[in-house]
Order: sequence, then C-alpha cells, then structure tokens
Amino acid sequence: MGSSVSEELIALYRTAAADGQNFRGLSILQHRSLLAKLCKRHDAKSLLDYGCGAGDAYRSPHSLHLDCGIRRRHVGLYDPAFPNLATPPVRKYDAVLCSDVLEHIPEAEVDAFLDTLVEHANKFVWASVCCRPAKKSFPDGTNMHVTVQPFEWWQAKAAAVAKSAGIPFYIVETP
Repeated sequence: MGSSVSEELIALYRTAAADGQNFRGLSILQHRSLLAKLCKRHDAKSLLDYGCGAGDAYRSPHSLHLDCGIRRRHVGLYDPAFPNLATPPVRKYDAVLCSDVLEHIPEAEVDAFLDTLVEHANKFVWASVCCRPAKKSFPDGTNMHVTVQPFEWWQAKAAAVAKSAGIPFYIVETP
C-alpha cells in the first residue's frame, strides 16, 4: 500500500495488524525457490519487500534474503500497516517484491500502485496476487480483498506496466 492508498484504508489494515496475529509477511515464503532463482538470474544485490507485513520472512528462522543471496542490510521493508515499517521507500532496489498485497489495493488505484512498484526497481518486480475473496473482513463486513479480479486481468496490468517501464514484471497467482 503506497501513498496512493487512502489513509482510511491504511488505518483499517493497521487496526487489523495491531493484534500481532495478522499480516506477518510469511506468505512470500511459499515462493522462496522462485524468488531465489529470479534474484540470481538478475544478479540482484538489493531487494525491497513492498507490503512486507511485519517482515517476519526476513527474520530467523526464515531469512528469505539469504536464499536470494542478499545481505540483510540491503533489504528494504515497507508496509504502512506497521508503524515501524511505514516510511515510504525513496530509493531504488534491484528487486521489488510484493506478496499478496495487490488484492488489498482499491481497483481505481491499482495502476498507480503498480507504477510505484516499478519506480523502485532497477532490475525486476515480482508480485503474487490472490484472485478470490479473503477469509477475513473489516469490521463493517467489507472483504479485506478489495479488488478481486481474474488472474488474466492482473497479468495484463503487469505486462502493461512492464512494457512501459522497460523492466520485467513477474506475477504469480496465490494458490
């Protein structure tokens, strides 16, 4: 969730994350083998996890960055739902990763969000997206996956931004 996402929506996610049980940032681990291959293929020396949750994937025992051949000091973590990780990134990283975040972005803001991802990438962007409603809802009953679209819709969006930016944008569907 970048600066284009409303403060009201960020506040809802921040409330959902406050109990320490939600958004730990571990869903990315199911893709660790693919991410390691992509980082090696593109000779990535730095990475930004944009929407990293609590960032637990980069702490022991998980240490995803080590699989990717990247030192911890070259890892940027950003997630506005966590006050300690809510400072928006200002620099570029070789790899920008975004796991299970896209479906949390309002549809009208998806294009701007994808542009933000590629603006921070030197070598490639990778994202996973869930294409079904979430199991969780906000207190008002609204599903937490505010944009549910077929995977082909997301693929077309990623392809368009990749073409415009001139860098690879890999996208996978969350099983």
